[in-house]
Amino acid sequence: MASVKSIVKNGEAAERFRVLKHSGYLLLARLFARLASFPFMLYTAVRLGPSLFGAFAFTLASVEMLSALGDLGLSRYGARELIRQDSRRASLAGIILTLQLLVSVVLTVAAVVILLLLSPGPAKRDVLLLGLAAAFVSSFIFTTDTVFTAYRRFGASAVFAVVGRAVYLAAGFAALRLGYSVVAVTAAFLLGYLVESALRMAYTGWRVTPFSFGFHRGELSAVIAGSVPFALSAVATLVYFRADTLIMEVLRGDTDVGIYNAAYSFFAFFVWAPIILARTLLPGLTERFRTDPEGAERANWFWLRAVGAASVPVAFVMTVIAGPLIRSLMPPDFNGSIIALQVLMWSIPPLMMVTVGFNALVVTNRERQAAGTTVATALIIVVLDLVLIHYYGVTGAAAAMVAATTLWLAQVHWLLRREVMAPGHGLAGAYGLPLVGGALMAGAALAASPLGLWAALAAGIAAYGAACGAWAAAARR
Repeated sequence: MASVKSIVKNGEAAERFRVLKHSGYLLLARLFARLASFPFMLYTAVRLGPSLFGAFAFTLASVEMLSALGDLGLSRYGARELIRQDSRRASLAGIILTLQLLVSVVLTVAAVVILLLLSPGPAKRDVLLLGLAAAFVSSFIFTTDTVFTAYRRFGASAVFAVVGRAVYLAAGFAALRLGYSVVAVTAAFLLGYLVESALRMAYTGWRVTPFSFGFHRGELSAVIAGSVPFALSAVATLVYFRADTLIMEVLRGDTDVGIYNAAYSFFAFFVWAPIILARTLLPGLTERFRTDPEGAERANWFWLRAVGAASVPVAFVMTVIAGPLIRSLMPPDFNGSIIALQVLMWSIPPLMMVTVGFNALVVTNRERQAAGTTVATALIIVVLDLVLIHYYGVTGAAAAMVAATTLWLAQVHWLLRREVMAPGHGLAGAYGLPLVGGALMAGAALAASPLGLWAALAAGIAAYGAACGAWAAAARR
């Protein structure tokens, strides 16, 4: 007869497998989106040049910022409450949709007024207006994503994301091939959002839950109050991700924005990993914390260590191949993107660990403390961007991202140790393998570098693999 310990371990392994399965749907969708978008972004950069590509990248960053403001943090808060209050899912879905639409209308109108007061050139004005329309449409995408996350409809979410992206890319490629400029490409971006949001709304009402608008004012007020910390986190997260582009536009102009966002296009391929991990872990951790707090804590600790260990070699590989990759795919005007990408990639390991730790704080009702770390990080990165972009341009922006992310992880880890984690989860257990293994990997790569790029890569990965094996053997003793 199996022991209790083995049953618990098997149950935890099954739960982790389910998380990986859910993540797989979204990872495949994002993999398609990134693999398909990557050549499109490169083609767009080549056809438009650094300046016009910078204007397009600035518009996309503005859309992301406004979408985050319109979301009000309801995606994360709403998913958690829909899991906890299954009997009220129709009214909660209606409240979430109502709030996101109202805020999106207010933000869009305010942004249009500001745009008209600033009076940019006709081409830039038209691009930004199309971007504002996309930001409004994103409220439907955010609402349905909340419901899909709560009820683990990750497969449907993946399909609709793929369809929307395919429409955008097909229309964008056609516009560029026909000789149209940045306005037509932005219109293609809006078209993709429109198609995706329409499909998501139809599927949600048909297969997941209806939208009930028969809620009371008290229910609406309770959701608004509960979502405040999540709103702060959502806005601060977008500031963290995109303040560099907005500040660079002001301090350096479209050309530097274009060079930096060429590097960011490579980097963004990997940024989706922590976002997907957060979405897929949240429902399972929320349910498990309700019934088995100790099991939820063990699962969270497992993922914290796993993502830290797995992301270091990814950052290493991209650092080594950044130069040959960008030189082979981009014109010489974009060579400044190389060092920016090499630096940016080292924000991935701490960002992955922040994501897991943030989820642990949210499911244990410590969203206010989690929001505090995110707001502090947003302020830190704005200050660092203002200083480092002024003096060092695109490289300074990348360095600001790494420094701010590392400080973010320090804050989250301190909160986890104080509020959530059981005794025994120390610094060595979480960061020993990434730091020691990373140092060994770098040393091996440098030693093998005279033999060529691929020899350095192979030596570094082999050294890290050996470090992982030794660490696992020590843990089993």
